[in-house]
Amino acid sequence: MYLKPAMETWTSHLPEIFQSLVSPDYFIPDTYRLGTDAYLVPSPDRQDLLFSFPVVFRMPIIEEISLPLSASAGAVQVIIEHCKHSSQKDRTLGILSGVGTGNMSRYSVNIEPCTVASSVSALASHLWRPDDENVLCSQGIQLSIRGALPYLPLSSNNIAHVQSDIGSYLAALADCINKVPVRSIQRGWETVLDQQHLRSELTRMGLVCFIGDGTRPARLFTRHRSWHRVAGPKDGVHIPFYCPAELSPVEVLLAGSNKTVSGLGIKRGEIFAITGSNAEGKSTLLNAIQAGVDDHAAGDGREVLVTVPGGLSPDATGIELKGADLRPFFGSIPPGMSGTPDSVWGQGSGSASMAVRIADGLRREAPYIVIDEDRAAQNLMVPCYMSHSKIRSLAFLLAEDRAVFGDTSFIIAGSGMELLIAQADRILRLCQHQPYALSILKYREGLYEHYKKMAGMVPKKSGEGDVSK
Repeated sequence: MYLKPAMETWTSHLPEIFQSLVSPDYFIPDTYRLGTDAYLVPSPDRQDLLFSFPVVFRMPIIEEISLPLSASAGAVQVIIEHCKHSSQKDRTLGILSGVGTGNMSRYSVNIEPCTVASSVSALASHLWRPDDENVLCSQGIQLSIRGALPYLPLSSNNIAHVQSDIGSYLAALADCINKVPVRSIQRGWETVLDQQHLRSELTRMGLVCFIGDGTRPARLFTRHRSWHRVAGPKDGVHIPFYCPAELSPVEVLLAGSNKTVSGLGIKRGEIFAITGSNAEGKSTLLNAIQAGVDDHAAGDGREVLVTVPGGLSPDATGIELKGADLRPFFGSIPPGMSGTPDSVWGQGSGSASMAVRIADGLRREAPYIVIDEDRAAQNLMVPCYMSHSKIRSLAFLLAEDRAVFGDTSFIIAGSGMELLIAQADRILRLCQHQPYALSILKYREGLYEHYKKMAGMVPKKSGEGDVSK
C-alpha cells in the first residue's frame, strides 16, 4: 500500500499520476522503485522537470519472431533508436529531448545514437540503450523512459497538466514502437545472435578473436560517445578490413542470419603483430578487437568482429605496488623499492607497473593480452643497451622462455618495437589503412639489415665532454 510522505514533492505524486495512466497499449509495472528508477524532479536551476520510470509496452508483433530471448537486446536496440529518431520529428515525442524546455542541449544525451546492443561491462549507462532496465519481456518491451518538461510549481492544477503531458508522451511512444518494421526488429535480433553464437564457438575453434571481412573499425567520437567501445562508426571514407589470403582466412556460419562470412582468426597462444607506419590504424584495430566482447548493432561496423571475454590491455601508468610480483620480468627489485621480486612494495615506475599487470594476466591465464606501443613501457617491451642485466624484456622472454606465457595470446601493435614484432608467429601490416600479410622471414631479414645500417650511425670517436678523456 502506498503511504503519502510527510513532505510533498513531484516524485511523491508519481504514484497518483501512474494510476491515471491506463491504456491497452502499455502499463507501469508494480515493481517500480520510487525515488530510484521512478522519479519526477526539478532541475537544479528549477527551469525543467526531469522524469524517468519503467513502462511495459505491449508488442504483439514480437510473437512473430522465434529467436532466443538471450539475443533480444538487438531487437530492443532497434526499437529504442527508432524512438530517438522519431522524437526529432514529432513534438510530443520530443519530450524525450526536452522540447519545450528551452534547454534541449541538456537532454541531447537522451537521443544520442548508440550502436552497442549489449555488453558484459557497465558501459554507456548515461545513454538510452538496451540493458537490464530496457528489455524484452513476456508482455512486450519494458523501457526505462525518460524526458524533460518545463518546470511548474507543485499544485493540483499543475499535477493534472504534467499528468496529461506524460500520458500523451506514452501514447505517442506506444504508437511509435508498434510502427517499427518487424523485419528491422528481426534483423537486429539476428545480428546479436550471430555475435553471441560465434563468440561462444571461438574456444572450440582455437581462437581468441575473429575479425570478419568487411569490418569497419574506425570510430567517430562525439560529446556523449568519447570512448572507442561506445563510439559509433566513422563518417565519410571508411576502409573496411579484409583478411589477406596469406594469413589463412577462417570461414564461419552465422547462427542468426544463416550467412557465411570469412575473416581473420587470431589463435589461442599465438603472438600476432600488427605493424605499419604512423597513423595507419594500428591502435584503431586494437581498440576494435577489445570491443569485440560487446554485441554491436547492424551498421556499427564491428558486428562481425568478436572476441572472447577476459582479455587484458596493460599500460605503463605508474601505480603503488603492494606486495606485487614482478616476475618473470625483474630478477631483482628496482632501486627505491622494498621486498623481493615476488613481493615488491613502493611506487612503481611505468615499466614495473606494466610488468605487474602482464604478470597478473599470465597468472590468471588471460586468453589474450593486448600491447599497444603508444601506451607501453618501451624499456620493458624490448631489450635496451642501458637496461639492467636482471631485467628481462617481453621480447627476450618470447625469444628465450616462451613457455612462461602458456596459452595466452599476445596481440601487439607498433612500428618501433621491432625486436618484439620479430618474435611474432604472424604479422599483419597496415599500409594506407589496407591490411597486408608480412612474411616473418622477410621481416626478420629486413630488420637484421636495418640494424646493421643503424650500427653505422653510432659515432666511433669520443665526443666533447667524454668523461673517459
